[in-house]
Amino acid sequence: MSESLEEIALEEADFLTHITKPLRPFHLIDTQGGLESICKELNNFEQPYAIDAERASGFKYSQRAYLLQISTAKSDIYLIDPISLTDLTPLQNLLNNKSWILHAATQDLPCLYELGLKPGEIFDTELAARLLSLPHVGLGGLLEDELQITLDKEHSAVDWSKRPFPNDWLIYAALDVEFLHQLRKIILEKLEISSKSDIAHQEFKALCSWQVAASRNDPWRRTSGMHEVRGGVEAAIVRQIWFKRDEIAKDRDVAPGRILNDAGIVEIAAKKPKTEQELKELSAIKHRPAKNDSSIWFEQLQIALSLKSEEWPVKQKGMETYPATKSWLEKRPPAYNRLQFVKTGLQKMSEELLIPIEHLCSPDLVKRWCWDGPSKDLSTTGEWLLNNGARPWQAQKVSPLLVQSLDNPKVD
Repeated sequence: MSESLEEIALEEADFLTHITKPLRPFHLIDTQGGLESICKELNNFEQPYAIDAERASGFKYSQRAYLLQISTAKSDIYLIDPISLTDLTPLQNLLNNKSWILHAATQDLPCLYELGLKPGEIFDTELAARLLSLPHVGLGGLLEDELQITLDKEHSAVDWSKRPFPNDWLIYAALDVEFLHQLRKIILEKLEISSKSDIAHQEFKALCSWQVAASRNDPWRRTSGMHEVRGGVEAAIVRQIWFKRDEIAKDRDVAPGRILNDAGIVEIAAKKPKTEQELKELSAIKHRPAKNDSSIWFEQLQIALSLKSEEWPVKQKGMETYPATKSWLEKRPPAYNRLQFVKTGLQKMSEELLIPIEHLCSPDLVKRWCWDGPSKDLSTTGEWLLNNGARPWQAQKVSPLLVQSLDNPKVD
């Protein structure tokens, strides 16, 4: 390393060193020749590769990566601009089926998959921190707690689609992978001490085959403020405008909320303006870019208002097999009692193992088991959990509790 922490420390207070720039050299790679050269160089270094990606969430419709950060424990840091490159084959050959370090892997994996990048192994510093029940799991908090350093985070929400990159943005990006190897080493030791290495290994292995959840059939129902929509024609208006907004956002590659925010959709549905001018004067629209598309929103409003009542969205119901848990006590009391028993047991297990309850077993699996009570056999129960996505360690820990709930369904 060319500089020490002390040489680049902006300030030291309470034993925390504030880092203002990477300790190692960093390089922006935005040419095909540059990519081929650094991939050859990185191939000479020992794995794992610390990887991060910057998107333009909140600015763009797509979740593509606009910058990739890569380093090994001893290499320089490379900031790769995938937008400027025509062929990522050298990067794919370097990284695919190799060992990666990521922080909050599920946030970056979708955009990495989009670039044709697939890990062979993953070490997720955030997930590991959760399994250890550490007080902070964000990268900034972990670096403070484990390495006693702080980083600037003011560029975490900038528009990474802009070119050229300001130098302070590149410094921020490089720092995101500067310390991941050191953090991994410390967390590995803590996993070993707490006898959670095997648990973490199983979780990381599952990440390698992780897939983005399928889109909901009615994504418009997640519009912020839907609780204020009474249903009927108002729901039809929200649905109509939501899909038109999504179509425009995708076509323009702009975040939907920057075209028309959810508050605007809900206000149009609630007030049903009689003219386009009235629509322009709505509080959620009159001072915003949405005003420029007022004719579009007014047209969609008219389309929704012209629908017959049988064409309005019907009130969403829970799955017929697994209704909302609040109705279980009335519909199937034994299932309700089993669920309460299992929840209590999982909470106790969470406290004993020092593992957050949500990581012990998928809440959906717990509910399905308690509703159906498919088997009293411990082995069959374990197989059922594994076949439905649980990891072996989860099946081993949770199966006895589920079986016990069938024999002792009543909870004090």
